[in-house]
Amino acid sequence: MSSWKWFLLGFFGGGITFWIPDVVIAAFDHNEQGYAMTVACPATLIFFYVVMLRLRKAERSGPSTAIFAIPGMWVLALSFTTLAQWIRSDAGIGFEWREVGYLLLYSFMPIRVLELVTLGGGIFALTLGTLAMINCHVIFERGRWFVPPGLWTLHHSKD
Repeated sequence: MSSWKWFLLGFFGGGITFWIPDVVIAAFDHNEQGYAMTVACPATLIFFYVVMLRLRKAERSGPSTAIFAIPGMWVLALSFTTLAQWIRSDAGIGFEWREVGYLLLYSFMPIRVLELVTLGGGIFALTLGTLAMINCHVIFERGRWFVPPGLWTLHHSKD
């Protein structure tokens, strides 16, 4: 598979896999305050990562699944947190379609992500998932890149 496909799978697969338990937990328990998701979200992310490692066992190079799962978790955080809060509320959270632009813009602002994920009860899960993926990259994928080799050689050729 091409590097772009592995990158997209790591980014979206890691982000979606991480946040799906929050939505599922919200559907079954409206009063859950983030304790279950603190365990479930990182656990499903690590399961996804193990599956990806097995699929990519034969490939020695390419993008790091662990590193690209991190921005996937952070960028998709607000969308999934908003969906989970909407499911938890009985009358809806008052979110309207015209506010989607703000949601997308805030998804690329780490300070806003931290603020809103903290309000949703997922800050510990996000922190654990981020630290887990950094450790997974260092332990299992040290040879895989997180800066594309073409960009890396351009950077070093200017020195």
